[in-house]
Amino acid sequence: MTQYNNTLIIGAGRGTGRALALQLAKAGSAVTAVARTGDDLDSLRAENPNIATHQGDGASGIAADLVAAVQPDLLVLAGGITPKMSSFTDQSWEDFSATWNADTKTTFDFLKAAVTTPMAKGSAIVTLSSGAAISGSTLSGGYAGAKRMQHYLTNYATWESERRGLGLRCYTVYPKQFIAGTRTAETACAAYADARGVSSAQFMAQWEAQLTPDLLAKRIVALVDRDATHDTGAWGVTGTAMEPMA
Repeated sequence: MTQYNNTLIIGAGRGTGRALALQLAKAGSAVTAVARTGDDLDSLRAENPNIATHQGDGASGIAADLVAAVQPDLLVLAGGITPKMSSFTDQSWEDFSATWNADTKTTFDFLKAAVTTPMAKGSAIVTLSSGAAISGSTLSGGYAGAKRMQHYLTNYATWESERRGLGLRCYTVYPKQFIAGTRTAETACAAYADARGVSSAQFMAQWEAQLTPDLLAKRIVALVDRDATHDTGAWGVTGTAMEPMA
């Protein structure tokens, strides 16, 4: 892989973001890892002391300053909250819209910064969406719509890049099954398994092979490899494959 000089990962404290930070740092990229929880960043630094960390909420207005300071040539938006799992009839509007005010706002802020700073020509941007954005998610409130809007925003960034001649390469990655071992997957799995009257293990067994944070991170690294010929746009990832989406 042709390495990136400076990688900025939002949501690097756990799950796929953390796995990406470790894999890219090992490949030689200078990685700045951003997460809300200090303990997660402490343990990440303990695992690889060469990773720079920044504690902060990606939706709290930190995007412009971070993009300007780090000057990333690879920006990964992997952060997000675990939505309240229940029927929308049991949710308040605040519950329902929480993902919009976290995941989607983070994407809005950082893509805006990436375009207006702007990032260097040839830089890559990856937005991590969700399979829920394809077919809906009846027990997670506004989550599915919020994750779909991340895809649209990434498309808008591509359009702005072309209009302004920035040469940015923008990807939306859709994990098309639950990412095993992550907090969001465990919470959602428990809710949907209960609704179907099966165990969490039985629910997860619907997929031929598990999609883990390490595997998803590896596929993202392969996707953005400058030496590869992967088209920009949306890509679906499962435990067995990665393929472009129409």
